[in-house]
Amino acid sequence: MKKLAVVLICVIVTQLSFSQNTILWKVTDTVTHKTSTIVGTFHQFGNTFVDSIPQIKMYLYQSDLAIFESINTTEQTQKLINSRESSKTIEREFSKKDFAKLQEITKDWGVDIYKLKPIELKWKLQQEFQKIKCETNNPLDTWTHFDNYLMHLATGKGVEVLGLETNTSQLEFINQHFGNPKWKDEKKNIRSLLNMLHGDTNYPQNCQLAKDYRNFRLDYEFDLPCKNDILVKQRNENWMQVLPDLLKNKNCFLAVGFMHLKNSCGLLEQLKNMGFIVEPIVIEKR
Repeated sequence: MKKLAVVLICVIVTQLSFSQNTILWKVTDTVTHKTSTIVGTFHQFGNTFVDSIPQIKMYLYQSDLAIFESINTTEQTQKLINSRESSKTIEREFSKKDFAKLQEITKDWGVDIYKLKPIELKWKLQQEFQKIKCETNNPLDTWTHFDNYLMHLATGKGVEVLGLETNTSQLEFINQHFGNPKWKDEKKNIRSLLNMLHGDTNYPQNCQLAKDYRNFRLDYEFDLPCKNDILVKQRNENWMQVLPDLLKNKNCFLAVGFMHLKNSCGLLEQLKNMGFIVEPIVIEKR
């Protein structure tokens, strides 16, 4: 009996561990039998990574509706930021050397850096760090944003798309989450990111999540609560006001950041608690 118990425990642990080695999940409504797919994205991975997992396109093209955090394009977000009043504060906060680094890094961003808020600049530099230092973007990528590439694929195949929020609300969430910091609050962090991006040094400790995501070594920590924040928990609550009805009535494809699927407040656990069947999909990489 003891041997049998040990074997059963090992099987359960193995299944639990295996079930989380994926970024794809199947969600089934037990009444309407509509079946949807949820992919937890890492926004800064490009199209070559997406293309290496053929199932993603297969499930996307089979869906009646593709749902994203936002369906506003990069160009629309750039236009929104560029419509603001300029401020020379950013130039006064940094040395000439640091400001020159900033201009070099941001030259292809398509936004006027004089119109960025401090946290938006830091946020964007962190994304650049992932792309450059963590190599989430491949030199062969023609699309450098996971979710935007999926949206491009969906519209190209005539799949209906829906956004859960707008680019305006996303920028507001970011600023609210960090308390609308001033330049003096973020200057040190921004300077540090500039130095890290400009040097040849690698920072493996800062790239661990990207590495784990690339290799599907993911722990969703379903038994742990979420932090009480706006960016994940509050947005999840907002989205859960509309998602259940959509998943009950259509075969959907939902693409949201991986962090929105984690913990007890994650979309997967909330859907499971509402009676949906939630199952991991085994990844078949090309």
